[in-house]
Amino acid sequence: MAGKQGTGPKLDRSSLRNLYSRIFRHKKALLGGIIALVGVDGLQLMIPQVFRKLIDGLAQGTADSSLVWKMGFSIVAIALGMAFCRFFWRIFIVGASRKLEKDLRAEFYSHLQKLPAQYYDKTKVGDIMAHATNDINAVRMAAGMATIASFDAIFMSLASIVMLLLIDWRLTLITMIPLPLIALLVTRFGGMLHDRFESVQKAFSGLTEKIQESLSGIRVVKAYGDEDSERRLLAEKASKCVHENIRLTRIWGFMQPLVMGLAMISSSILLMVGGRAVIGGSISLGQFVAFSSYLAMLTWPMMAIGFVVNLLQRGAASMGRLEKIMKTEPAITDGPVDGQPEPSIEVRDLSFTYPDTDVEVLQDISFNLPASSTLGIVGRTGSGKTTLVELLMRLYDPPTGTVFIDGTDVTERKLSQVRGLFGYVPQETFLFAMSIADNIAFGNQSIPVETVKHLAELAEIGSEIEGFNEGYETMVGERGITLSGGQKQRIAIARALAVSPSILVLDDSLSAIDTETESAILAKLKKEISGLTNILIAHRISTVQHADLILVLDNGKLVEKGTHQSLLEQNGYYTELYTMQQLEEEVEKRCEGSDC
Repeated sequence: MAGKQGTGPKLDRSSLRNLYSRIFRHKKALLGGIIALVGVDGLQLMIPQVFRKLIDGLAQGTADSSLVWKMGFSIVAIALGMAFCRFFWRIFIVGASRKLEKDLRAEFYSHLQKLPAQYYDKTKVGDIMAHATNDINAVRMAAGMATIASFDAIFMSLASIVMLLLIDWRLTLITMIPLPLIALLVTRFGGMLHDRFESVQKAFSGLTEKIQESLSGIRVVKAYGDEDSERRLLAEKASKCVHENIRLTRIWGFMQPLVMGLAMISSSILLMVGGRAVIGGSISLGQFVAFSSYLAMLTWPMMAIGFVVNLLQRGAASMGRLEKIMKTEPAITDGPVDGQPEPSIEVRDLSFTYPDTDVEVLQDISFNLPASSTLGIVGRTGSGKTTLVELLMRLYDPPTGTVFIDGTDVTERKLSQVRGLFGYVPQETFLFAMSIADNIAFGNQSIPVETVKHLAELAEIGSEIEGFNEGYETMVGERGITLSGGQKQRIAIARALAVSPSILVLDDSLSAIDTETESAILAKLKKEISGLTNILIAHRISTVQHADLILVLDNGKLVEKGTHQSLLEQNGYYTELYTMQQLEEEVEKRCEGSDC
């Protein structure tokens, strides 16, 4: 931004064009609203003429009671006609702006769904929420009220000027002297409004992000007794938001009284010059009153320029922010190869570095996993286990020529068909704030209740669900907070099975489950879903020991691979890990029922 007020970025013409192109998608409603608005304005222009005729009749002594009644009924009829037309322009124009808002919100959300995981690694949730609420609302206001106000201002300006000229063209030219200054004033303030609204939106994004973060981590805050610190940080964000809104309000608050002041100068000129004209007999008293009414009508369009400019500046700024996201091309796109692949996986010399970093997460990984077999992956925390699986599913794109599904490079296949192979249970289990049954059926809402219950039994969670007061209709708290870690993991396993995957990935998703329950789950999966290709990521050797192939990762490198028995014979890191876990289990058994 420039250092001087009013010299910041001007109204973004491309954003404004995009805004109006969206408005014109609803051209039928727009046309209906404009016709209704013309009806309102046309009827409004008739009111001063009614008063002119009545006042001239009263002043000249020619009026009688019938004229008074006639003029009174005329005003009532005009008011009813204006109310009728005003109802319809609101229905058409405001309705069209609401439809635009709905379409834009759907388009925005749909685009967010296409953006890859790395976009969300770098973008704050609060910022996205600000776009989805404040920015879209600003676009709606620009599409609705700004559109109607701008047309109304143009039509009423021209019509009022014509009516003024018909009454007295000299008086019109004199009284209109201050009015162009109003238009110039609000135009000059436009750049400042744009800059300050941008600052308001950024401050609002920061406040939204802080609130979202604080509420998501409320249990951590309470556990550490850090409420005062959180209140202070939130107060700082809120103060920043208030400060930026006040800066914006100062401009708007200064401009509005100045516009009103200039409008009152026109009225003062009319009183002085027009009053003398009435005394001199060049215009009648009724014409003076009508002239005053038309001048007031002309003042509103001049003031409306400020209103329209403010809304358009906000709408264009918000449209620009939304466009910036919607023009972000997804880094991961469909490949040309179509068709449902077999769930066989081959990885050749795979090395991977996360975007915008310099550290290699994986180095020279190679293995082959036939369909219907089981792969186990073990290693220390941060050794690249989860990253490897995310590359298989194209949550991140692997380098070309390194990952193959059914013999074809995974980057050459369509995303939906690659990801459609997988049922994925991540390390951090996320459950939605809905019933347990709906959480299990999340990926496949068409499955019957009996199937949901069967999947829960496979995941060794069925009996516990039945023990809840409302069974499968029990509502899960936000992020599954009403359930234990083990219950959440088992419900997530049932959810992954509900999509009938060809490849089931359990990413350390049995860590919160005791070894006995873990063994029962794995046994049921092996028995009842024998055709699946399985990928088990774990820290416990017991989880992967029956796998057809086990990969041992350390610092992103494949240090060992083979079956459980062959790895033990190598007497390397896997053997060391296995021996340590056996000792831990032995100690736990000895300590049962005794003081250790």
